Amino acid sequence: MLDAKFSDSILNLLFPLSCVLCNIQVRERRWGPVCPTCWSKMTFLCPPFCPQCGMPENPAFDIAGLCSSCRLQEFAFDFARSALIFNDPLREVIHHFKYSDRVSLAHPLGAVLGECIERESFQGRVIIPVPLHRQRERQRGFNQAELIACALNSWCGRNRSIETGILRRRKNTPSQTGLSRSQRALNLAGAFEVRRPAPECVIVLDDVYTTGSTLHEIAKVLKRAGTKRVEVLTVARVSLSDRAEPT
Repeated sequence: MLDAKFSDSILNLLFPLSCVLCNIQVRERRWGPVCPTCWSKMTFLCPPFCPQCGMPENPAFDIAGLCSSCRLQEFAFDFARSALIFNDPLREVIHHFKYSDRVSLAHPLGAVLGECIERESFQGRVIIPVPLHRQRERQRGFNQAELIACALNSWCGRNRSIETGILRRRKNTPSQTGLSRSQRALNLAGAFEVRRPAPECVIVLDDVYTTGSTLHEIAKVLKRAGTKRVEVLTVARVSLSDRAEPT
């Protein structure tokens, strides 16, 4: 069996690959079409953060380390973690992944989530990728959350199952960008439905956590259908100062 370096050398000779961020030739392909230098600019999310929703450290945290949203029990999900901060290089990587058909980026993003899920206290054994509306999925050609979930499970040795038939997006909701919390809630009302019973504990997976509104709505729907614990896993977490950015 060819080792990784030799395989990369053959691929680089036959099919040269350029970094989607800086355009230099990518010689080591473990991170897909992103060079190691650009990948090193990604910012991993490390403690301290809110132990429930995973928000990075904030002056509003209480003595127990909870953020104001979790103190007020604004989220229906029970636990959330993100692997990376949604900074400029990662923003561009995710944009290439979702809108430029760079589906090979699912593999490195799944690997990053694999490290996160092993490090954090996730209990769920079933992963539910956040569904796209069927019209949007037809336009894009794939569901990015589903591709990342498959890459994650491959990286973790397939010790969790991926369920795409439990949850359906019934409304093709417009963009949440620029909406207030109440407007987001109204926009998402009735957007999701549970099509068949879900386990008592699940992991809902998405690419970017912005305000948590979509994930909160999904958790509400799952819990109404009988799920006891909803955990959230995302590649990126948008900081408070960047929440006006589209995702």
